[in-house]
This record gives sequence, C-alpha cells and structure tokens, in this order.
Amino acid sequence: MPLGFHPDLGRLPGDAVGGSAAAGRPDESLHYGLGPKAVRVSLFTHDLIVVGAGPAGTAAAIAATRHGSKRVIIVDKAPPGRDKVCGDAIGPEGAAELVGLGLPGLLRAQERARSFRLTSPAGVSASGSPPVAGYVVARVEFDARLLQAAIAVGVEFEQLRVRSLHHQGAGTRVGEKLSAPVVIGADGANSVVRRALGQPANTGKHLAVAVRGYAPRPAGTDELFIRWDSQPGGGLCYVWAFPLANGVTNIGYGCPSTAAGGGRARLVRRLAELLPDFDVAGTELAGHRLPLSTWRPVPAVGNVLLTGDAASLINPTTGEGISYALASGALAGRAAATCADTAGAVYTAEMKAKFGGHHKRMARIYPLLDIPIAVEAAVRACARDRVVFERILELGLGAGTLRGRDLLRFAAAAVLPQRASAPH
Repeated sequence: MPLGFHPDLGRLPGDAVGGSAAAGRPDESLHYGLGPKAVRVSLFTHDLIVVGAGPAGTAAAIAATRHGSKRVIIVDKAPPGRDKVCGDAIGPEGAAELVGLGLPGLLRAQERARSFRLTSPAGVSASGSPPVAGYVVARVEFDARLLQAAIAVGVEFEQLRVRSLHHQGAGTRVGEKLSAPVVIGADGANSVVRRALGQPANTGKHLAVAVRGYAPRPAGTDELFIRWDSQPGGGLCYVWAFPLANGVTNIGYGCPSTAAGGGRARLVRRLAELLPDFDVAGTELAGHRLPLSTWRPVPAVGNVLLTGDAASLINPTTGEGISYALASGALAGRAAATCADTAGAVYTAEMKAKFGGHHKRMARIYPLLDIPIAVEAAVRACARDRVVFERILELGLGAGTLRGRDLLRFAAAAVLPQRASAPH
C-alpha cells in the first residue's frame, strides 16, 4: 500500500503492536540457531535509505555511517554530476557543519568569500568582511565532492527514480527492492517523499521562484553582492552576484511567487536591470522553486524524515539553504544511526532545539520585508554599525538570531548614526 494512503502513517514507533517491548516495534529479523549465539538477520536491505544526493542527503548518509550504520544507500533520479540551481554560497555555519562531518578539507582556500556588499532597493549599501569566512563553490562541484566523501566512508549510491514509498512491517520499502527501518527524504523542493507523507507543498508568499546562471566576471566585482528589490505583490525580491574561484560569477534573481507576475521574462528583465555590468542576455539561465522556511511541513512522520529543501528549509531573506541542508541532514543521519526505533521523534525534537528560535524570529521578520522603509533602515544600520552588519549576515547565511541588545543597536544605528561605527 502506498505510504501516503496508509491509515497508520502517523503512528509513532512506540505505538506499534505485537513487536518487541524493548524496541517498541515489530522485530524485523530472522533468528538462526538457539541460545545466546543465535544469528540475527535483518529482513531489511539497508539500515538507512536516503532519497536525494544533494548536500542534505549526503550529509545524512555520512553522519549515519560515522555514527555506526553499516548499510546506508543514497538513491537519486539523476546521475552524479548534474547541475542544480543554487546561489552556491556556503556560509560559516555550513562550513562548520562540514567540519563536524569530518570533512575539514572539502572547501578550498581560493573559494573563500572575503567580502559582502548588501544594497537596499533605494541603493544604500553596506559592505565588509564577515568575522568567519564563507565560501562559494558551484553546486555541481560541491555535490560531487560530498558524494565522493560519502562513498569513501562506505555509503552506496544508486541512480533510481523513486515514485512511491510503501510500509514494510516496522520499516519502509522504497521502490521495488530497497527497504530500511528509516528513510530520509532529501529530494529537494519537489520532494516525492514529502508528497508521499501527505505534506502539502509551499504556496503563495511561502514559495519563491528564481532564475540563475553563470556569467563572465567583470573587472572589479570581487564582492559577494545582494541587492533587495521591492516589487508589487508583496515580499522582498533580491538579485545576487557571487564570484567563483574559476573566474565566473553566479548571478540570479528571486522573488516570492506572489510577486512573480509576468513569469520568467520579468525575472530575467529585473536581473539585467539590477546587474547592468553583467552579460545577462548572453547567459544561459535556469529556473528553480524555493520553499521558504516561513511555512514548513512536519520534520518526520513515523520514521520517514524530511531534510533540506524537502523540509522547506530556505532562508526567506536571502534564499540560502545549504547550511540548513547540511545541519538537518547531519541531525537526521545521526538519529537514524543511534536510535532507529524512534528516529522520527528524536529528529523532530533536535530540529526544534536547533532551529526553533531562529524560525520564530524569521517568521516575525518576514512580514517586515513588505515595508520598504524597514528594509532601507536595516541596510542603513548595517552601513553605520559593524555589529549590526554581522548580525544581518548571520541571519541571512545561517541560523542567526537577533537578541534584545541587537535590536537596540539596530535602532540606534538607524536613527542616530553619529553614535555608530562603520563596517570595515
């Protein structure tokens, strides 16, 4: 029976009937022999199945393997090396997650992002160097490195288009031949796993659309650049230009779906208008949907977990998602390896502990983006106070928060510039 239509879909493992009292679920194994030396053979093909080979999926697989899972497989509908639409920026928190996964050398010195420039819709700018370096790596390269790292620690990979999930005892069957007690959905904005769980897709202001391409880098454009753009329809649109180490620049324009009247042509037009130094007309552009974190599905149903874009973990102010993907993937993988019987409940609790406060604050900040004067004040405050500038970067590139004293600094910098210090 397809998972999305199973009547017991929401039952937690501890509610299972007829299984091991200690495990809280049926014993999905066969026992050969008698006494303490009996051999226990699992009926599942794997300990963990990860659907999706992006940052969230590979992080989950690596984390699970490093925490003791022996049979982990990643499946993806595309072969390794497929390009995926992304801004390619990896913030300091994302870099720290890689270190936590045992991959300190995955990012290279020449890929460091040394300076950011933030610009308001009216053209007010603030620039400076973040206290901890971020990076810019093309997704096709970044994903390939992560998958290679996963395979190096024993993770399997199979090209497989997942069309459905099915209950199999206390676990889940993926496709016709794979099964595991825990499945992690890391299959992006159009997640099949999410749909199978009956979780609706993001719509309206909780969904952004974007176009992205790689353009030759004009001279003197070495900063990572974000310019916000107020448009009819609500929400805040933004253009970005992130230079890569190979001499090209990732350029793109995104906005909430409610502000995307005119479709792709309008996005491309605004991209060209806001980045006049780039050859937008000669750049091949691809489109993408971004489910924003202002509306999220439940992190898990039973022992099927959602991570990254599949869990709507996209920052609504910048469209950044890699740090969320790595963090949620690592948490999901660890839960699958260390407490498979209750992985969904454990993962849900850990996600709340890590991101709960951040998501609440972002939900309060997001409506302010409809107020042009608030955005202008934010960028002015960044230009006049380095601490405010750093806090805004933390909010836009990771799971940063604004504390009470930060709001006081923000107000002082926006209204009383003579008391503030400029970024440098």
